[in-house]
Amino acid sequence: MASMTTLVVEQGAFRSRLRRPRDLVGAVTALLSALLVVGVATAATQTSIALDDDLGNVQRSLPVVLWGMLAAVAGLGLIVIPLAGAVSLLVRRRGRQLLESFAALTLAATTLTLASAVVRNYGGDALFEALTGTYPEGATAYPTNPLLGALVAFVTTARLMSRARWGVIITAIVASAALVTTVGGTSSASAQILSILVGLAIGLLVRYGLGTPTTRPSGADVASTLIAGGIPLVMLRAQGGTDSGRRYTAVTSTGEQLEVAVLDRDLEGSGVGSALWRSIRLRASDAGSGLSMRARLDRAAMMSYAAQAAGAPTPRLQMAAALGADAALLAYTAPEGRTVVPGSGSGRTRPTAEELDAAWSALACLQDRFLAHQNLHAGNVRYNGAGTYLTGLDGGVVAASDVSLRLDAAELLVTQALQSDVPSAIASARRVIGDDGVLRALPVLQRVALSAPTRAALRGRRSLLNDLRSGLLEINPQGDFRPIDLERLKPRTVVTVMLGTVAAYVLLSQLASVSVTEVVKAADWRWAGVALVLSAITYLGAALGVTGFVPDRLNLARTVQAQSAASFATLVSPPTLGAVAVNARYLNRAGLPPAAAAATVGVSQIAAFLVHVTLMLVIGIAAGTQADLSFNPPRGVIIGLGAAAMIIGGLASISHVRAWLTDRIRPMVEQVIPRLVTIAQRPIKLVEGFGGILLLNIAYCLCLVASVRAFTDDLTIAAISFVYLAGSTLGQAAPTPGGLGVVEAAIAAGLTAAGMNSGVAVSATLLFRLVTFWLPTLPGWFAFRDLTRRGLL
Repeated sequence: MASMTTLVVEQGAFRSRLRRPRDLVGAVTALLSALLVVGVATAATQTSIALDDDLGNVQRSLPVVLWGMLAAVAGLGLIVIPLAGAVSLLVRRRGRQLLESFAALTLAATTLTLASAVVRNYGGDALFEALTGTYPEGATAYPTNPLLGALVAFVTTARLMSRARWGVIITAIVASAALVTTVGGTSSASAQILSILVGLAIGLLVRYGLGTPTTRPSGADVASTLIAGGIPLVMLRAQGGTDSGRRYTAVTSTGEQLEVAVLDRDLEGSGVGSALWRSIRLRASDAGSGLSMRARLDRAAMMSYAAQAAGAPTPRLQMAAALGADAALLAYTAPEGRTVVPGSGSGRTRPTAEELDAAWSALACLQDRFLAHQNLHAGNVRYNGAGTYLTGLDGGVVAASDVSLRLDAAELLVTQALQSDVPSAIASARRVIGDDGVLRALPVLQRVALSAPTRAALRGRRSLLNDLRSGLLEINPQGDFRPIDLERLKPRTVVTVMLGTVAAYVLLSQLASVSVTEVVKAADWRWAGVALVLSAITYLGAALGVTGFVPDRLNLARTVQAQSAASFATLVSPPTLGAVAVNARYLNRAGLPPAAAAATVGVSQIAAFLVHVTLMLVIGIAAGTQADLSFNPPRGVIIGLGAAAMIIGGLASISHVRAWLTDRIRPMVEQVIPRLVTIAQRPIKLVEGFGGILLLNIAYCLCLVASVRAFTDDLTIAAISFVYLAGSTLGQAAPTPGGLGVVEAAIAAGLTAAGMNSGVAVSATLLFRLVTFWLPTLPGWFAFRDLTRRGLL
């Protein structure tokens, strides 16, 4: 064992090469920029051609000698730079980097050559013209410049641009080569920019994939810096790597233990994807990304000093120092106590009531000074008898918003519930921060706002968040604790926008095949009036379909108004989702408790599904039945239904799938069955509810019949009704607003398959959607505003 005056440095097994996140970020940025260049060039082809012509005028205005020198620099540079770069790498004994650079050069040249062939043969005239411009007759046009892209890939992988003299020379050669090729008339400026970006992306991807020799300081450098800062170090031991650098443990001559975090510039850019997604998705993200080494250093040091000033039990920052130009270190006192892994069971690992209270006291110290931790998972809470340390403050934020402070309380509540149980966690919070303090966490008690480790720990405890909400609501059952909308952008919204774009494209394609003038002349607008009246009747049917499943009496006119408001909601949300949300809110405001309102809407939806399927079956048989009363469904339908049944059966045989379905279906069943039992005791209510749903479906069927009759009388009522029922089924499942695009495509295709002219089918479908979807949105908006203003929605 070494003496106390002996410095012992135990360097861990760190890799000599690493993948730098900023290389990947740069490659992705270059590829996205390349796609943008292609898009802009294609959309503004004439502008691109005009730019190339202007560059041609520049050549004619330059002296011949100067232009010749420029061409010579470009031509020689494409050959000399790779050779000179190879010599430089060999002299510096970087043979592997030389091989990687030539691999990047070859890959870039091959990729751009193949891209030229694809554009020439399959890219279309617009793209080819955008990338080649106007070229002399008889000349060969090149949509890309493989030589230029290969040179950029080589110098990027060889890191020649980081050397000052090389950077100036390479920039001049690349600019000259791009200008000469463009002015020569065989390629465009867009093609040169595209080639440079692709070469840059390939060079960065090769660097990232194969790794780069690290410039990290050694353990000896770390130890020397600590000693120079006045820390009497006797041992330094490497513990491992993190996303931002390395971790060490240190021991001083007095026996004090330290934790040392080394931040490496090589790892700048790590976490950029998750940080960017979180900032876009959540409204409650106060802190910046802190992706650079300097930003992370400043943020961690500032948070640590602020926590110390607040008197919070956190590791004390003893030193923050630079380690040359490419790294920095932060030295903290080693945190006391133990961490409790969620689900580790009871016994000595389970935190005591005093330890739970101490954690809330520590959080209160931070929140009194408006400091947000933002990462209170189990690994950052250390229990030590009656004391508790909070670690991991490097991601915290000062001058935090109210929502961020609420999120800290919510996550600590979840963490303690995972470590002990729900009643203990709530009781501890109430003892320390009071009822008002703990209830502030209720509106943000949402899975999306928790840190990744906490979300991972919740995977086996699906009901814990609901149990916490229920426990908190028992404190003040009459309080208004509506959830705070934390999500700025939901994954479902992204999918909806994407599918909505596709649906709009489908709809515009349908409109392109219809002549509005001919539609106006050919339509019998008396039938259009009938369709409009039938569309209005659907709202009465929808209202009866809701009031019929409410034991108490509801105002029918007001309920009809709520259904009109729901039609406006479907303009910005999938059809079923918008109607369910509006009806649940309306019933809650009408006096039903939230659980009863949700159960009523659930019963109504189930009844609507049963009526819809029954009608589709009956009308489908009627539409397909011939004189001999035989019914022969298409073979493709039978095969499709059989395949779907096999897939469903296979999934149902998997235990995890069955458990997943059970967790989601059981709460709905537990709410719906009591409501059905209550309604079944009053048969008149069942008649009202099912009758309203039947009226709703029949009115829609007849509305499509009237829309078709406005143009032709080719099809039977049964056939048209079946087309509506089948098309609306697809529309209800579509995630696009109001089923936009899906409903139109399904109904138009169904009418065409039933024997109607395709142009007439599209016209009838658009008339049907006009009177049932687009026109009702205006009165629906007024209804929505009126009900909201009166506190009824």
